[in-house]
Amino acid sequence: MASKKSRSKNTSASTKSLKSGRPPLLLPSSSSGGGNVLGVGGPSSTSTTTTAQRTSSISSRHTRTVIRRHHTLQKRLSRARAAGDSGLARQLELELEASGGLATYQLASTVGQSAERGGDSSRVLVQWIKDELDVRRKSRPCQQRNQKDQDRNSSTTFVIAGDDDDQTRPKKQKSSSPPPPPPLRILEIGALSTTNALNVVDATQVRRIDLRSSASGIEEIDFMKFPLPNDPTGKGSWKNQKGYDVLSLSLVLNYVPDAHGRGEMLKRTTLFFTDSTSDSSTSTSAPALENKDRNQDVPDDENVNGLVDLDDLDTTTSGSKSLPCLFLVLPAPTIHNSRYLTPSHLDLIMSSLGYTARKTKTTQKLHYSLWTYDPTEKDRWVREGGQTVFPKKEINPGAGRNNFCIIID
Repeated sequence: MASKKSRSKNTSASTKSLKSGRPPLLLPSSSSGGGNVLGVGGPSSTSTTTTAQRTSSISSRHTRTVIRRHHTLQKRLSRARAAGDSGLARQLELELEASGGLATYQLASTVGQSAERGGDSSRVLVQWIKDELDVRRKSRPCQQRNQKDQDRNSSTTFVIAGDDDDQTRPKKQKSSSPPPPPPLRILEIGALSTTNALNVVDATQVRRIDLRSSASGIEEIDFMKFPLPNDPTGKGSWKNQKGYDVLSLSLVLNYVPDAHGRGEMLKRTTLFFTDSTSDSSTSTSAPALENKDRNQDVPDDENVNGLVDLDDLDTTTSGSKSLPCLFLVLPAPTIHNSRYLTPSHLDLIMSSLGYTARKTKTTQKLHYSLWTYDPTEKDRWVREGGQTVFPKKEINPGAGRNNFCIIID
């Protein structure tokens, strides 16, 4: 029996200026057939399988081109609006709409980060906090066994002979092990999926937010307007608790269109952690990286194409404190091929906010980093004369560099 073909309906996505976060995928619906938002494949079909095959067949080069063009147009649009040039702003809005708008960008972004292409950055985070996850997973069975023993002991009694009156007393209970640490509370900012590697049974509780929700498990809200844990209205609490152990900021900071906004986003992350004065984390030992002098920037020696010479660089710093922490992921060229940002400069910025680098990893496409937060480190940084203001300043000159920048003032 011949299958019926459905006609695709073209829908135009409204263009908005997004100031923070990364828009998630707006998957084509089966009723509309999804259209041909990336210009690949033939006539659309209502088959979910067909849509998935088309999506997976999109070339990596094409997705990169789509993402790069969208970022360029967004930056130009942001500058035009800031300058009050309504004519140019309208022209750029039309260009964004003609290129597919957010729907095209979202599809390309999600395909590029799909697990099939090894783009699920949450797997790196899970690997880096493995010790914290293991201690929670291994403690749960012990807790359950202890609870069963306590229930059995409390229900068993015996008679003590020799007293004037027979008395029943509960058996002496064995000393139980201390309760396991609670699951890690993770806030994933700019979430694309509810089924990534962060879901670890008995070890994590994940709250996901984004400007545009793609699933019922993702709250639609701007992180820059997200209620703080200590909000007097109580809106900042989650599951009857305040704050988070881990914040994930994966490929979100680079979507913020201006350098000041990126700095404000980094500063805001420090307001969402649980009380960092109590150290409930596990200890790991690793060779420490050479400490850099405060206020000293080191020029970047990577090639002008923005790709790291080695396929994979992974470094670890020493320290017993691993929580609370921030997981930060940026495109490799933004930190290895920028005129205004290098790994050492990012380290200075993060140190001024109270962060200490624990893990870094650079691949051909992405730069991953894990930072522990301690407000006392920020105080110490200021006392010792560390830099606290970071204007736009060229520190890595050279032809072919990009202009990615983070400003702290």
